[in-house]
Amino acid sequence: MGGYYKVLPKKLRIISAIHALLLLFMGFVFLQHATILNGFGFLSTTILIWVITVFLGINTIANLISRSKKERMIMTPLSGLAFILCLVISLYYNTIS
Repeated sequence: MGGYYKVLPKKLRIISAIHALLLLFMGFVFLQHATILNGFGFLSTTILIWVITVFLGINTIANLISRSKKERMIMTPLSGLAFILCLVISLYYNTIS
């Protein structure tokens, strides 16, 4: 979150918890799309995986221009890797579906 705080204030901790839930949902969407999980057949994942992939691409750029050196050095490569893996899954599973 920009590296402004060593310890996040209470409001930002709540936002971080919400972000964690969103990341879990994103993981679930990809597992559903790749037919690894079949829990919710009503969930159309085709558009969602592209939205998530684009979001991770933008997130990688945001990490790259962050003021926090730790965020640039650690989170940029992790976010970039997640973006690339999501892109591969998005492209591969759209061609075989």
